Amino acid sequence: MVETALSLATHFFDWMVDDGSALLTALATVAIAILTFQLANENRRLREAGTEPKVVAYISPHPDGNGGVNIVFANVGSGPALDFSFKFQCDWDDFKRHRVLVKDDAGRTAINVLPQGEKITAIFGVGFVLFGKVDNEQIEPLKKFQVELSYSDLNGKKRSNRSEIDIQQFAGLAGMSNRPALREIEATLKKIERRFGVVANASEKFVRFVDSTKLSDQYTRIEKGDDGDG
Repeated sequence: MVETALSLATHFFDWMVDDGSALLTALATVAIAILTFQLANENRRLREAGTEPKVVAYISPHPDGNGGVNIVFANVGSGPALDFSFKFQCDWDDFKRHRVLVKDDAGRTAINVLPQGEKITAIFGVGFVLFGKVDNEQIEPLKKFQVELSYSDLNGKKRSNRSEIDIQQFAGLAGMSNRPALREIEATLKKIERRFGVVANASEKFVRFVDSTKLSDQYTRIEKGDDGDG
């Protein structure tokens, strides 16, 4: 029985050397081809992901803290968005009641490029009006609406998606109208500049006086100079 097992092993080894090697070579070739295809496919996906734009729309409090609300179109993808355009899906009567400032303008053409990481901001409306305080009357807040976004990537492939926007996302959040520190500094500097302007105007009146005191004078002698009006 041991001899039979040895004989079978010998025949199998001889077959592997003579005929099986060709089969193994063929299988290895097929495996390499499959792996090569998968690698090429992954590289293609990586290249596409590296140039794929993704544009979203959202609303945000105005950075000046003036109670305004901006609508923002931001490219959060990894490539530029070409021929970007947007369209509202909303209740236009509701937009009108809440005095929304951005509309579907028939004359507005597509934006030729929105670079990666860049955004476009426009005034959307006034916060308390969007929440329903209109002409000292309280109505329902602005209804939810959607923004349809259309654009192309660098390869000319058309892409589109939607963003849903709801003003109620800011309900009950205090401090949304606070000015950022840099805005506060800017406002303070403007006040200082105005005050220095007042001092400068007043100082012009004083520079028209000249000191004419002599060593023999008991008191300081001041004389008015030429005011330049003549």
